[in-house]
Amino acid sequence: MKFVLRISFLFIFPHFLYAQKSPNFSHPLQIEPVSIYNKIRVDGSYFDKRTNVIYEQNRNISIEGEYNFWNHFSISSSLGRNNYILTDTETSNTYDRFNLGVKYGRIIDFGTSSLLLGAGIRLYDKKKGATPTERENPDFYLVRPNFGIGFRYGRFEILSEFRFQTETNKSFKEGSLEEFRRYYQFGMAPSFAVNQSLRTFMEFEYREPYDRYVDTKTRFFNFYPGVSFATENFGTFSLSLQIGLLKREENAIDRGIRFSYFYLFDLDHSNSKRIESSASKF
Repeated sequence: MKFVLRISFLFIFPHFLYAQKSPNFSHPLQIEPVSIYNKIRVDGSYFDKRTNVIYEQNRNISIEGEYNFWNHFSISSSLGRNNYILTDTETSNTYDRFNLGVKYGRIIDFGTSSLLLGAGIRLYDKKKGATPTERENPDFYLVRPNFGIGFRYGRFEILSEFRFQTETNKSFKEGSLEEFRRYYQFGMAPSFAVNQSLRTFMEFEYREPYDRYVDTKTRFFNFYPGVSFATENFGTFSLSLQIGLLKREENAIDRGIRFSYFYLFDLDHSNSKRIESSASKF
């Protein structure tokens, strides 16, 4: 529980916080958001993958904090614990990579609709204590830039995100006997506010390796149906499923599920920044 306490102190206790019912653009459940938040997010997730001879199972719990430190800019970081099972090997229990992200996001209003523009970059440390797998090399760093747009009209919202991720080392150069895994990824998150508290999501995400001969286990096309429920004073709870849409032998996962808790807050109660969601207008 130490990592939970550390991230909580980092993002909560330096400020007098006021509960934020919902941001202008609702937080997606699976894809990476490009909008700006002041938030604490707790995730519990599970996925598995089965072939004729191999079975994989992954369970993860993590906590993430994001802080809007200046105008349209925010910083974020997360910590987590991972439990990984692979056929004929010992169960692996490791901490997630330490990471730090910087993001820019801006909302432009057009009367009854709004447009969101955002971009950022996240840097990941080595994954200490982990052994190399076909999914990742823990001895490399990760660099992940992304950008996206969003659109809102009435109760309907749609967010998108495009990212590129690469492994790297301190010299930022591959050796003669090593190749970095790289991939492109696109996600889309349409959602609809049923009422002030309940929102439904129909998210999609596709990942394509830069070189399938080097990166053989991360390609996927997933569908994430889910719902979120916002309470008056105690944050937002959400549940989403992970369903693979490619052929079973081609998709990185067979099935999965994610439960999330979001606490969104405003640091200046007297000068609140766009904290009402479109759902609150109905």
